[in-house]
Amino acid sequence: MAKTLHKQINLQKVQGPDNTYTCDWHTDWAFGITLHGGCTAAGIYSALTTHLAHTPHPDILKLHLEFLRPCTREASTITITTLRTGATSTTLQATLTQSSNFKILAIATAINFNTPLGPSSPSEWTLLPPPNPLPNFKAIESNQKDPNWVMGRIKGEFLPFTDRMLILAPRQGHTTNGVHDGWYKFLYANNDDEEYSPDYEGGVDNTLLTFLADALPSMSDMLMRTGGVYDPHGIHSKMVAWESADTRNQGRPAVVRNLLKDAMKAEAFSNTVTLDVELKKRVDPNRGNGWFLIRTTAKMLEKGRMDVDVVIADENMELLVVAQQTVLVLEAGRKFSKGRKAAL
Repeated sequence: MAKTLHKQINLQKVQGPDNTYTCDWHTDWAFGITLHGGCTAAGIYSALTTHLAHTPHPDILKLHLEFLRPCTREASTITITTLRTGATSTTLQATLTQSSNFKILAIATAINFNTPLGPSSPSEWTLLPPPNPLPNFKAIESNQKDPNWVMGRIKGEFLPFTDRMLILAPRQGHTTNGVHDGWYKFLYANNDDEEYSPDYEGGVDNTLLTFLADALPSMSDMLMRTGGVYDPHGIHSKMVAWESADTRNQGRPAVVRNLLKDAMKAEAFSNTVTLDVELKKRVDPNRGNGWFLIRTTAKMLEKGRMDVDVVIADENMELLVVAQQTVLVLEAGRKFSKGRKAAL
């Protein structure tokens, strides 16, 4: 999937200035006329690491993004400015514009993950509440039913990238309101009859992890139990019902469909205002296409303001990414009212 994402980003250096790049868009990222924030964040991450590739600090440690306006279905221009270069880190600013309109401001701290700066020590950190026991990944990849996790995919008319993500949801459901766990693996084929077809060619890298930091369910729908197209409770119930409907379905992913007409019925919609992504290590894309646990926690939803924490770990529960979001949850009429543009 990493290779596919890089092809879709299609980062190009602009002739002339040595700090300006262009980034494409793709229908896989689109929700109506707007683009998914995680994919635009991945484009900015790609530009920053390309810009830093031959410097002493080639890795992004922390990326802070301010989403000032929604990005739309057009190419973007990313301009990078070095704010400070020190012995151990570099600080940069990146701006993303579309048709000369300023859309995203980013501040990044860059280091070299391969250069030791101090001591290391193991930690007894763990997720609370604890997630379900680890899935039997080999059994799942052989289309066998897991006792603790139910399998599915989300396929539909918007954000098509979700159809390439195999999802394992807790079999008993999301029992702590505001806490969502899911194991994810990328698939190669978009085929309703495909039982299990892993994406062997793409691998996973830090650009893809940056994207995953915003590839989340709708936590506002989860808290309010709206039954919307990305309400985790509704998705889980559909996955369980499909698996239970026929013994031949056990061990195969349920296909949960989303339709634009259903999204238009939403009571509210979410806009990410800020996104902070902290990457813990450099992930080698040659390691292959593994499974990732994404724990998403909504700490509060108060008067349209929501804070969301994200943790991404690998099959060994090794910490890869920590992210935080500030989200505005607004009345759907502000997005879908006839004759009005989306506004924050």
